[in-house]
Amino acid sequence: MKKIYFLIAMVTATILASCTKEQEDFFSDSSANRADATIAADVNVLTSAANGWLMQYFPESQQSFGGYNVIVRFSADGKAEVTDEFNPDTIYTSLYSVRQSAGIMLVFDSYNPAMHAYSDPSSPLEDYVPGNGDGKGLDGDFEFSILKATADSVVMKGKKTGNRVVLTPMKDGDWTGYLGEISDIENAMYSKKYGLHIGDQEIITMPSDRTFVFDYEENGEEVEKIASYVVTTWGLKFYEPVEILGQKISGFRYVEGADVFPAMENKDVTLNVIYPTLAEMVVEDWWCLAYSGLGEFGKQYWDVLAQVEEQVLGEQLYYAIFGTYDGNFGITFNSSGYWGSLLFNYQIVSDDEIMLQFRDGNSNDNGAWYVKNAYFGEYFVPPFATKKDIRTFKLTADDVNNPSYILMTDEADPTNTIVLYGSIVQLPLNN
Repeated sequence: MKKIYFLIAMVTATILASCTKEQEDFFSDSSANRADATIAADVNVLTSAANGWLMQYFPESQQSFGGYNVIVRFSADGKAEVTDEFNPDTIYTSLYSVRQSAGIMLVFDSYNPAMHAYSDPSSPLEDYVPGNGDGKGLDGDFEFSILKATADSVVMKGKKTGNRVVLTPMKDGDWTGYLGEISDIENAMYSKKYGLHIGDQEIITMPSDRTFVFDYEENGEEVEKIASYVVTTWGLKFYEPVEILGQKISGFRYVEGADVFPAMENKDVTLNVIYPTLAEMVVEDWWCLAYSGLGEFGKQYWDVLAQVEEQVLGEQLYYAIFGTYDGNFGITFNSSGYWGSLLFNYQIVSDDEIMLQFRDGNSNDNGAWYVKNAYFGEYFVPPFATKKDIRTFKLTADDVNNPSYILMTDEADPTNTIVLYGSIVQLPLNN
């Protein structure tokens, strides 16, 4: 019996040795040479697009800030020319490399404002997108794993975020003109409020940072679906499809002159523009504040607020936001990195009138501390209202359907006016 076991062991060892030798001979070249060949092939693909590549780029691992269009052209001497939606009239040149590092990587080696703005902790894009506010900027990538490279597309994955990134060849034409066309589509489709229509159901959504949040009820349960999108020359394209009420949706097509945009997969599923009243816009959305947007009454208070920030706190007011932000209605502020909120009660009096009353600083963030220790109740909020002085404001705007600003005028004091800006304002006490 022992001899039989010995023979079986010998045969097994021979088979394993045979398989091992065969496996060793499977590749005819070394791994280093194979990597070099893949790198050379990928560089050849990247440099083959004469007018560059369109990159639909989503920073942040959860795509929380939406997607953006970046155009990049690679040259054989290791240089990359880059522009994006925020710099459409400027092409920045920097260095890139394709190298082996846990796979084949495309790396933007030297700083390029149009590329690194998405990964820079102090991103200049925070003028347009607020970002994390915690030293992470938009938390994007500048190093990408190349998964597939062909003349038709280059598929990559962000090293830090893991987000899928696809490059497609740019057609002949001017880069600035292409990005301008995208801007026109976004402006034509933009609304602060939409209704997603599926069958006889309407789901209300308000986009923020190129992201839709769809909250609805299905089978007696509350459901939330989040869809981040990038603007294209044909409409809005989701990072990945979402399924809502049994319908798969990957984006919406632009229809010229219309306020109804059909889904890519089903024209009966539509995204309908809803025009809220000015009062609803103030309550439901968030707006930026600036010293220059205050009337005579408000400036006298914010003059003292500026002294408190500088001389008492030794801080600087980075942002001042009014409306609903992070679930809180009132003023949300950032003072040298400390976020806080000053809470208000409100009553919508009419389509263009709103009544305000200050409640207190939020005890769940830094708001209550700044009210108690930094005089924010005395000098930050009085132009809007105090606990005792309830104010009613008349609302006007440059465009009642899609305002770039809303002017609030105190009905009891015409010197008390407040401009709510639709664009990002940094350092509000200095602007």
